[in-house]
Amino acid sequence: MTEQDERTPPTKVRISKLQEAHIDALKRIDHACCEMYWELGFDAAEVPTRTTQDFYAMPKFHAVRVAEADYDPAGFAAWRDEAPGVIYLEELAVHPAYQRFGIASKLMERLFEEAREGDFGEVVLRSWERAGWAQAFYRRLGFRPIDDDAPAKVRDWLAEKTDGGRPFLKPGEVVLWGSVPRPDDED
Repeated sequence: MTEQDERTPPTKVRISKLQEAHIDALKRIDHACCEMYWELGFDAAEVPTRTTQDFYAMPKFHAVRVAEADYDPAGFAAWRDEAPGVIYLEELAVHPAYQRFGIASKLMERLFEEAREGDFGEVVLRSWERAGWAQAFYRRLGFRPIDDDAPAKVRDWLAEKTDGGRPFLKPGEVVLWGSVPRPDDED
């Protein structure tokens, strides 16, 4: 049995808005998640850690939600609405000690809930192609690369980001989109 198999899942997961008391824990989560990418060969310039100031500034432009597992901050998500009417998921991070317990799924459920409240139909995000765990997670949620079959809002969003040949993606990144599930669509 591996160390991961011996972990005990949390009995309670609570999602709340970012509070000042969460900042130090979120810095630790961010650093631990960055280490996963560094182990794949990314360097700190490609996948930098956030500073205390970054976390304090984040709520000015994002909805930031924190997942607490048995009252211990275990992960966070940050998103915002962008023209022409999509949700952009800036960050989804779960501390490796809490991964595979449904924490990221609960954060995404909250994102979808708030997206429905705002009448948004699509979510877009960027992800590293080499991060197989992230790619698999997003695929499971129905995310896929933007192509000609993507909704017009999603294609327009990407066109705006790349207008005039501006670099938007870093080498090795992919942009994905997914529909916001409606309550009657969910299992």
